[in-house]
Amino acid sequence: MKTKDSTNPKLLIYGATGYTGTLICEEASRRGLDFEIAGRNKELLEALAEKLGVSCHVFSVDEEQGWEKSLSGKYSLLNVAGPFSATAALAMDACIKNKIHYIDITAEIDIYRLAESKDEAAKGAGIMILSGAGLFVSYDPLVMHTAKRVSNPTGLRVAFKYSGGFTPGSIASSANIINAGLLVRKNGTLVKLSKSEPAEFDFGNGMAECLPTPLGGSVLSYKSTGIENIEEFFQMALPAATPEDGSLLIGNEKHSSEIQDKSAILAEVTDADGRIVRSKIEMEPGYAPTVFSAVEIASRTLEGNFMKGFQSPGSAYGEELLEVLPNVTVTDL
Repeated sequence: MKTKDSTNPKLLIYGATGYTGTLICEEASRRGLDFEIAGRNKELLEALAEKLGVSCHVFSVDEEQGWEKSLSGKYSLLNVAGPFSATAALAMDACIKNKIHYIDITAEIDIYRLAESKDEAAKGAGIMILSGAGLFVSYDPLVMHTAKRVSNPTGLRVAFKYSGGFTPGSIASSANIINAGLLVRKNGTLVKLSKSEPAEFDFGNGMAECLPTPLGGSVLSYKSTGIENIEEFFQMALPAATPEDGSLLIGNEKHSSEIQDKSAILAEVTDADGRIVRSKIEMEPGYAPTVFSAVEIASRTLEGNFMKGFQSPGSAYGEELLEVLPNVTVTDL
């Protein structure tokens, strides 16, 4: 995987002052990464830059000169500015033009499709485009792990139980997830269903109903495994107690209640003979997994560890990612 050298690899984090962005910058600093930060809010950027002892760049995502200046001397970009429907295309194109690796933490399936469409351009620039370096750093390797338990995997169903609140950026992105429609992979082709029924999955406490939701595995896990039939489901695990107004918004003046449940992902793989195997991971609630995962992927690119073109976390780094994620347990069912 190591295909490019750099004497002083440096990361740019765009969207640094949001709730998740700030946590990611703090984690990057804790891990000793060489990075700079960028975004639109001058006051917040300068305050965070001073706190972390890094340089900052103030520009809007549509400013070409801002990208050229901020990406000069960089090795990778970590885009954490959502909704990604407003930032990803311009940031990807800037990375291709400047030959800089692109990483983001989006959960928007249309952005995964956009990244997929940039494959040849990214290869031509000698860079990697890896979209979904949040949830999918655990999701995608889990699917690979489960698929390897059978000889000829042909079908995949994945259910994600999320426990925690949402940032304003995630709420904005959720509209794009819903608007994408009920996308599934059928016989190797991505199709949009007119309707789909809920399904029940056992995360460990009995069967629970999950709603059909295009999480993105039909693009990213198709890339990593080639499984031709993929369906995805989602359940929101509400905390035991909620604020008086019922809000689950975090990163603003409102905060979610104390969360006890872990988040969980359950992968169910069917082989050509109809045999079904299931594997599950449990992880910390909220945004902690995304923060660690994003910095882990960025760190690997700075080490020269990447694959050219469009990649998913699993296609680039394999199921061994599960071994480095903190507080993640894997269970074969």
